[in-house]
Amino acid sequence: MRKEQQELQARKNKVIDYLKENNYDSYIITNPYNIFYLLNFYFVATERPIVCMIDKEGSVSLVVPELEAEEAKKVEIVDNVITYFEYPGPGDLNEYIIKNFKRVRNNLKRIVMDTSGYQLYKVYQDNFEKVEVDNYILRLREIKSENEIEYLKTAAKYADYIVSYGAKNVKEGITEIELLNKMTSATLSKMIEEVDALIYVPGGPAGGLIPSGTRTSLPHALPSNRSIKRGDNLILSCGANYRGYRVECERTFFIDEVPTRKVKAFNVMKEAQELAISLMKPGVKCSTIDKKVLGYIEENGLGEFIKHRTGHGKGLEEHEPPWVESGDNTVLKKGMILSSEPGIYIEGYAGFRHSDTVLITEDEPLVLTKYPKKLEEMVIKL
Repeated sequence: MRKEQQELQARKNKVIDYLKENNYDSYIITNPYNIFYLLNFYFVATERPIVCMIDKEGSVSLVVPELEAEEAKKVEIVDNVITYFEYPGPGDLNEYIIKNFKRVRNNLKRIVMDTSGYQLYKVYQDNFEKVEVDNYILRLREIKSENEIEYLKTAAKYADYIVSYGAKNVKEGITEIELLNKMTSATLSKMIEEVDALIYVPGGPAGGLIPSGTRTSLPHALPSNRSIKRGDNLILSCGANYRGYRVECERTFFIDEVPTRKVKAFNVMKEAQELAISLMKPGVKCSTIDKKVLGYIEENGLGEFIKHRTGHGKGLEEHEPPWVESGDNTVLKKGMILSSEPGIYIEGYAGFRHSDTVLITEDEPLVLTKYPKKLEEMVIKL
């Protein structure tokens, strides 16, 4: 059995054990990332439902629209592919899905769902003896396997590359959108040449946000046609995706010069970011890290310019648990992957943020992204 298939089988076995331990007959899975995690089946999420069921006997059923059937039938770990023609269809599609789940597995009474809105929950509640919602699979995803870590390390190589390419290709007058297009095209070409199993999953193999000037004070500023100028800040907030696993590398650059007013904010941000990394060890709570890191920014007189938490989990999604935030008391464990990205944002003036992707090891944190981040290394000479 191939290594990837062995891992999928191990994940399925954990789900089966969970069902048996909690006296459930089956797990109904609707989150697209959970489905990919369990089946290695990636698809574009639309209004058309794609639903997986794993029962306590180990049988895997997958419901897909007809347009996904050809790919679904290739998924080795799936035992039953159930199709429907289109959404919304002539009847109640959820009732159709439930009817077919009961057809392939008799005596379904107690089920658990990974996620559910009220209306969907009500439909299942009307058809089963007991229905509960528990995203156990998301908790499984928090600890990365050796395979997943290798995928993330590969993605990190290209996250570093896209930032490096962007820094080397800044020219006065180039727009944010033009620069981003050059960066993503170059990175994709490099990945095509160098890696296998490259699939254009949602979000693409590489990309990012690259605000410049005063727009850097907006943490999630979408790329615009603003022209980059001397004296600007430029945040290359970029990432890469390998086999579905996402890594981010973000750096704050200065175009040609660093105004004196910006030096303190940059240095406090950089020191806070490195403090966060140093704290990312087994046994430490996410909430503890966030309080210490944001507290450091506050102690240095810049607390009014904080707009978000210290970081978040990385993996199949850009943002996933655990959250490096004061309200998340998750205790870090070996194998978790986090971003470290505290930021300082002075409205109407400039923003400052570095981000690295960090692996929690048995002792010292391992930073997967390697691009330099000292002030003198962040000045782009035109």
